[in-house]
Amino acid sequence: MKKKDISNKRLLITAVILGFMLFITAVIGVVFFYIRLQYTRSIVSSGDDVTYSNYYVIISDKYDTDFWQSIYKGAQEEARESDAYVELMGGDLDESLTKADLLKIAINSGVDGIIVEGDDSMSTKRLLIDAEKEEIPVVTVSDDIIDSARKSYIGVSGYNMGKMYGEQVVEYVKKKKSDSINALVLIDDTLTGNSQSVIMTAIRETFIDNGMANQINLNSKVISSRRDYAAEEEIRDIFVGENEVPDVIICLSEKNTVCVCQTVVDYNKVGDVEIFGYYMSPSIQTAIEKNIIHSSVVVDTEQMGRSTVDALNEYKESGYVSGLYLIDISLADSEELTPPAEEGGGEDD
Repeated sequence: MKKKDISNKRLLITAVILGFMLFITAVIGVVFFYIRLQYTRSIVSSGDDVTYSNYYVIISDKYDTDFWQSIYKGAQEEARESDAYVELMGGDLDESLTKADLLKIAINSGVDGIIVEGDDSMSTKRLLIDAEKEEIPVVTVSDDIIDSARKSYIGVSGYNMGKMYGEQVVEYVKKKKSDSINALVLIDDTLTGNSQSVIMTAIRETFIDNGMANQINLNSKVISSRRDYAAEEEIRDIFVGENEVPDVIICLSEKNTVCVCQTVVDYNKVGDVEIFGYYMSPSIQTAIEKNIIHSSVVVDTEQMGRSTVDALNEYKESGYVSGLYLIDISLADSEELTPPAEEGGGEDD
């Protein structure tokens, strides 16, 4: 009995020590980044070398993806032309820092504006209220935060995007001449409930409008994106589970598009599963050219980034800004990406 008590005490002490070490690591990470942010702020507002009137930050859980790097690039280009400095928060930081942590740091540092990816979190809504109290304007990008203190939303129309996906599936069914197919929509868990509902409604309406509601069995699955390799594991489960593999998979994020593409290749399902993707990264473009991915919804992410800085600048200058900036989307498939054959082609004389 005594040995068991000693063992339990040792386990408790070990757990306490590990918990304390994790806490200290997180605190050091926050303090380090706060100091770095304050240093950057001092450079931005100093009289040495280049000076800027405004200092903006971009905050997202997926800052390292091509999608967000492109948004950042567009924001940087617009900032350079409008006497502003913009920074993408998250790089070279402790991975334990959450979006809420980064928002708190940005607010406490007194930045001039915040560009943040929307979500359904109540903590994010409360932090946007804190930013408003500090007179820091916030714009949401990619996904919105309904009924929040944000000044403007910059993103695509979920309804138009859903219609675009729906039309692609309808065209596929017509070409295949199948009596019925199973279609699965993969929803990133960072996508707000409102956005999910709008996109799914638009897809279903398209099926109904084309008289195919009974031919297409539509389902959805939420895919984790906040944990390492969670998306890859959950997508692989679709192909190895007991349920039938869907005929069509619709991806609503860049990461899910890439994961599905790789899984289809790994399980030798190319041609058996039709993939409708999202965004146009180099790897997605290559997959379309090889007919692994049928098509992808293309978002002008650089325009999105430029519009975020425009919105903040407009609000800083006038105190007013449009509550909504919709970004153009288009569709890319193998036919659009394949260059036209050169005319002539005969042998030289």
